[in-house]
Amino acid sequence: MLARLLTFAVWALLALCSAFWLLKLLPAPLPVPPQALPAADGTGPRADLSRLFGAPQAAPVAEVAAPVDGRYKLVGLVAPKQGGGRHAGEGVAVITVDNAPARTVRVGAAVDGELQLLALDGNSAALGRQGVVSLRLSLAPPVPAATGSLPAAVALPPPQINSNPPPQALPVMPPAQPLPPELPPGQTGQDGNAGNTR
Repeated sequence: MLARLLTFAVWALLALCSAFWLLKLLPAPLPVPPQALPAADGTGPRADLSRLFGAPQAAPVAEVAAPVDGRYKLVGLVAPKQGGGRHAGEGVAVITVDNAPARTVRVGAAVDGELQLLALDGNSAALGRQGVVSLRLSLAPPVPAATGSLPAAVALPPPQINSNPPPQALPVMPPAQPLPPELPPGQTGQDGNAGNTR
């Protein structure tokens, strides 16, 4: 029984280690940058569902119209380079109405009700009814680029080049040992070897 429990504990430890390293080695999802905005606010269409559940319909309340200038905001535009000529009536503007999600509007198309986009130029759009400009929207000026300053450059002294190469030390050889004197043929030395045997 002890062998079975020990085997189970070893396999459980192996499974936990495998799961740990698998989670460590798999790529982690990238974090969302803090300046990112959601594409949609996530809220569904807002409608009065009381009639669906059988409640009597309430009398409509007259809404107070917001000032025309504050209702519209020009978010972006694409306009031809030259105002006249072949591309006179072309262009697209991105406009928000009453802080709703922005939408694109072509020149000549309706923005809100009878209000139409009449013309575009470099950074503004003209809105009006029946060809008469009643409102001009301008793009917000671009945010200036973040600039900084670099530290002053420090001049380094030029490297000094020595025209004379450094003296090189000659390798030291061990002193030579004297050769043993040659013995005449047929004589043996102290070690018992014969002399020159040629």
